Formats: sequence, structure tokens, C-alpha cells
Amino acid sequence: MLRIPKEQSSKNVGNWIVGMQQRTVDILERWLNQRAAYEKYEDTDRLWLTRQANPYQTASLRYVLHRLCELADISTENRQMSWYAIRHSTGTYMTREEDLAAAQTQLRHHSPETTMKYDQTPVEDRRNALDRMG
Repeated sequence: MLRIPKEQSSKNVGNWIVGMQQRTVDILERWLNQRAAYEKYEDTDRLWLTRQANPYQTASLRYVLHRLCELADISTENRQMSWYAIRHSTGTYMTREEDLAAAQTQLRHHSPETTMKYDQTPVEDRRNALDRMG
């Protein structure tokens, strides 16, 4: 579980608690151990810094995302590739695999109506769910 204090939360309405996959937790723990060896992290509690020891900003994060796609051989042509698109995909998947309440909590939506746009469950899946309900 990741806890982000309300002072550092972009929506700044309260502490933000999100679930993470165990694989992500393991990688993050490894990074925190390695991070201690880098001088540029000595006087900061920031999780990641650019090569120039600056905090990441919109442009540098966009560069990282497109570079990751390039390394993974994922074409970004004719595709909206952004961190928001990844967030939207996560919300859609969470809604499909769990429910709207789980997606609403993960994405920190105040209103269920906001989360409804992530409910893109195919008609066949909804029909199958009704059949299973009897």
C-alpha cells in the first residue's frame, strides 16, 4: 500500500492510500535501497530525480513515457500515449475486474458519476453476469 500525505497529494483533500501489486512493491523497495548510493538524493526525500538532480516535471515525464514505449517496442503513432491514458486504462480495468467502488477509491474520485466513464464493460460480459445471477 502506498500512502501519500495530503500535503503532497495533487487533489490535496486528504491522505491518499492506493493499493499496489506485490511486484511493484518489491521493485520499489529495491530502488529505495539503491537510491541511498546516489549522492544527488542525500538532501531530498523525493523518490526520483532527473539526471540533472531536478524533480520530474510534465515534459521530463512525457519523455520518460515515450522512451519506455520505444524500449518496449510499443508504437505511439496514432495512439494517445500519456500518463493520463495509463490512469484511464487502469480505471477501466479496475472497474471491469472489481467494481466501480474499487475504481473510485483507487482513482480518488469524489463522485461515482466521474468513475462511471471508466465502466466500459462489454454487453456480453454484463449479460453473462446476469445469467450467472440466475
